[in-house]
Amino acid sequence: MFLISSSAMVFAISVAFSFEVSASEILIKKQSEAESAFAKASQMKSSNPWHFSNLYDDASNSFFIPYHLWSGATWDGTKSVESCMHAVKNTWVFKRGDRERKQRISAPVDFKKEGWAGEVKTFKAENRKNYQHYICHKKGLARIYDQRFEQTGELDSLDGKECKFPAGFGWQVDETQDCSENSPKATRITELTFDKDFILKKMIYTYEKKKGAKALRKDDYYEYVPNRGRVLHKKLR
Repeated sequence: MFLISSSAMVFAISVAFSFEVSASEILIKKQSEAESAFAKASQMKSSNPWHFSNLYDDASNSFFIPYHLWSGATWDGTKSVESCMHAVKNTWVFKRGDRERKQRISAPVDFKKEGWAGEVKTFKAENRKNYQHYICHKKGLARIYDQRFEQTGELDSLDGKECKFPAGFGWQVDETQDCSENSPKATRITELTFDKDFILKKMIYTYEKKKGAKALRKDDYYEYVPNRGRVLHKKLR
C-alpha cells in the first residue's frame, strides 16, 4: 500500500477519463468524475461485487458503500441496509505510518448501552488498549460505546447516529455527511480508486471537526481496501 503523489494523481485522472486501455487506475475525487466514468464502466460489466457498475447508481449519481468494506467480511454484492449486521470474526491489519497494529472484529455481539432499552446487536472492535461497539444505520456504522470516551466523560456524544464509517446508499465523493448532531465531527469520502477493470481498489475518507465545534481528538484520515485476503485499514495522519 502506498500513497500516490499529487502530480501522479492528476495524470491518472486525465488518462483514466480519456479511457485509454493503458490506464492503471481510475481516481474519483469529485462526483462529476463518477458520471463520466459510468458510461465506460457499464460496458465492462463484471460479476465481481466490487465493480463500479454494482456500486454506482446513475439515477441518483451516488455510490453504495458496502458495510463489509469496514469489517473485511466477504460481500456477495447485495446492496442492503437491512442486512448491514453480518457475522464476522476477523482481524484488521491497522497501519499508521510505519507502525502496524492489529484489531479484532467480532459480530454479532450483544451489548447493553446505559439508558437504552434492551440489548442491541453490535460489531465489537478491540485491541490491547481499547474496545468499541458499533451499530448499523442507513448511512454507516456508528459507535455506541468507546472505552476511551468513558474515561473522558464523552459517552453522551455516542448516540448511534454518527458516520464514523461511511456506508449505505447515497454517498457522493467530496460531499460531507453530517449524520449526528451530537458528534463534533462529520464524514467526507475524498477519493474512490478503481483499477483498469473498474474494480474498487481503495476508499479514502475523513472524519473531521465541524466548523465551530469542539473535539478532544484530532481529525481522522482513513484509507480502506476491499477484502483481498486480509483487512488493511490505514490511518493516513
